[in-house]
Amino acid sequence: MQTMNYQNEISVHCGKVADDMKKLETLCNEEAEKLLVSLDIPTEGEISVPFWTSDFPELICVGLFKKDGKGVVTYELDFSESTL
Repeated sequence: MQTMNYQNEISVHCGKVADDMKKLETLCNEEAEKLLVSLDIPTEGEISVPFWTSDFPELICVGLFKKDGKGVVTYELDFSESTL
């Protein structure tokens, strides 16, 4: 499986540091859904995308976007790396 890291090229900024984690999770999921249609991922490839707060750059989560052999793109958000 090919892994592509676009952390310097693609990142998402949403929410604020003062927002609670539930709100940030909702915002990240909404933004991830938007990315599903715009990311150019090779078949059986992966792209890692960081999600940051908009007001002060704190890491909310890292999204891993994958395309399977049938061309279906899915994502998982990993909040374990959050700096909040």
